[in-house]
Amino acid sequence: MQRIFFLVITLFISCWNCHCLMAQQPIKVACIGNSVTYGAGIKDRELNSYPARLEKLLGEAYTVKNFGHSGATLLRNGHNPYHLTDQYAEALSFQPDIAVIHLGLNDTDPRNWPNYQLDFEGDYSRLIDTLRSINPEIEIHIANLSPIFSGHPRFKSGTREWHQEIRQKIKGLAKTNKVELIDFYEPFISRPDLFPDNIHPNSAGAELMAKLVYAYLKKDFGGLSMPPVFGTGMVLQRGDSIPIFGKGDPGKLVEVRLSDKSVQIKVNKNGDWKAYLRNISAGGPYDLEVRHDHQVLNFSEVMVGDVWLSMGQSNMAFPLKSSLSWPEESRGENKDLHLFKFSPIEETSNMAWDSLVLQRVNELSYFEGSWHIDKSEFSAVAYHFGRTIQKEVDVPIGLIQIALGGTSIESFIDRTVLEGDELLVDMMDTWVTSDFIMPWVRKRAKVNLSNKWNSTQRHPYEPAYIYEAAIHDIIPYEVKGILWYQGESNTHNPGLYSRLFQNMVKDYREKWNNPLLPIYFVQLPGMSRPSWPYFRNMQNGLSKSILNIGMAVSLDIGDSLDVHPRAKKEVGKRLALLALSKTYQKDVLAEGPQILEVIPEGNNLAISFSNGAGLKTIDGGPVLGFELLNARGNRIATKGLIQGGKVLLQIPSGFDVSKVVYGFQPFSSANLVNKADLPLGTTVYKLFD
Repeated sequence: MQRIFFLVITLFISCWNCHCLMAQQPIKVACIGNSVTYGAGIKDRELNSYPARLEKLLGEAYTVKNFGHSGATLLRNGHNPYHLTDQYAEALSFQPDIAVIHLGLNDTDPRNWPNYQLDFEGDYSRLIDTLRSINPEIEIHIANLSPIFSGHPRFKSGTREWHQEIRQKIKGLAKTNKVELIDFYEPFISRPDLFPDNIHPNSAGAELMAKLVYAYLKKDFGGLSMPPVFGTGMVLQRGDSIPIFGKGDPGKLVEVRLSDKSVQIKVNKNGDWKAYLRNISAGGPYDLEVRHDHQVLNFSEVMVGDVWLSMGQSNMAFPLKSSLSWPEESRGENKDLHLFKFSPIEETSNMAWDSLVLQRVNELSYFEGSWHIDKSEFSAVAYHFGRTIQKEVDVPIGLIQIALGGTSIESFIDRTVLEGDELLVDMMDTWVTSDFIMPWVRKRAKVNLSNKWNSTQRHPYEPAYIYEAAIHDIIPYEVKGILWYQGESNTHNPGLYSRLFQNMVKDYREKWNNPLLPIYFVQLPGMSRPSWPYFRNMQNGLSKSILNIGMAVSLDIGDSLDVHPRAKKEVGKRLALLALSKTYQKDVLAEGPQILEVIPEGNNLAISFSNGAGLKTIDGGPVLGFELLNARGNRIATKGLIQGGKVLLQIPSGFDVSKVVYGFQPFSSANLVNKADLPLGTTVYKLFD
């Protein structure tokens, strides 16, 4: 009996030990891919490729193997098919519990995609099926392609379009084959500094890629977080629904509560969530509470009203405390006018940046900010805009300021928009030497970057940078509209600017899902620089060619020598008049006179105007600022006379007028305004083509 008992105990212990040994077997992860997975170009890739970094993150419970093969295609008929490589055979022999597949980059080669693109889904599904055949319980993740940037030699010849097509197919394949999708595109498209050869991540990029894979495998995106624009003292845009959004861990619930309203939403597989609060009355202050698992974020002094995004360069950044109106505005406070200012950690002044600033620029951490009501920090233009609107509509006003001295419009535009334009794409990779970019801008950036230690160092003047470091983070934070005061760093090429501006407007309206998102901009003031009148005339054309935009004229309040005129109150109020008329539908005269028609009357030209009620001159004298041009290009300045609501210009004997221009001197003495003291801006009117 004792012997039987001993045998039973021995068998039990043996089985238990066997079970423990089986339980202790590490989870096997196979990283299948091409040179990005392999770690091409990374020093000590055995330690620093993304699979090697992933194994360290996952810990001893996992074994991660790198089965990357440089140059491999997913397509079985491609020039270097993955299924014929030794790494493929080794991956199958490994019998993984988890597979992470990142293939498709080399399929953008012209030897592959034009010839075999219809085979892509079938070949990818076959790879998935093969992995499942060796382990029916395998967990498979397929990665949407990491970026290929515009500096890649094949980018414009097909890779750009084919890369996009493959990404769309991979999204479909994930659903069809019921596998998990890892996004290697969106998290890295804004980080060209991590891809020194435009396709392969460096060691830092591989580390971030490993952290991303870890987040997907472990469903751990770091818990609850929200963009900085959500904070105490914020203003939320009133309306039928208010979007509240952030990051969290997949599958977990987020509860958002404002006032007596609450809503729950589940975090999606990419760690993103977005909830909508409905039927929230304008006003406040409210408390906003966001719960996720055991985490809670609380924001107080939250107002609901209208939010305006104010953007541009130094004249938009110009502080209220430095403007002519500061003495009258400095007293008291306004608790219903709130500002979120994206403040640079270092100005783009004429100095070299240190290593800490350079690093933070690359990490897209160049701006910091929070909500406050301190008047001294407000943009003068944005403040006077907001104050004027607030008096008329009587709701809290929030102003989000993204403005940086010296920056050009290119920096405010999404990379994919620039890369998708056949002309604009050429400014991307070589912007520091490109004539697309104003020489002053390139020179200043060179000074700031004179201490850089690598070739991929970024700068806020770089195309797409401000979009990636600031604007991207606030979309889809709801806004009422956009204020834009920028152009001084683009006056060298008005035609190019027109193309850039139209691309920017179109993209912003798509991003905010509002095809008529109001955008009000400032026509540059007078300044003794010869290109400025041509630029102002281009801006005048833009104001007439795009729906639901408006132009505030500042021709009369410039400074001949100072690019930063201190008279900002007038600019802000003129922008506000545009918004009150076009957005709030108030019965106000919002624009200055605009030439409607020019008709010869004897020895005179009679000019009629829209918005011309109460025509007058600023000083009560004759009309100044008009010039006549003939077909030979001769140009004659002439004084005008206001008569019967029109301006009469005398035609010199024998002078055949082909064009009438106004305010076309760099710093002009033009003085025509309407009864609201709103000026006529720089204009070219052709009598015939």
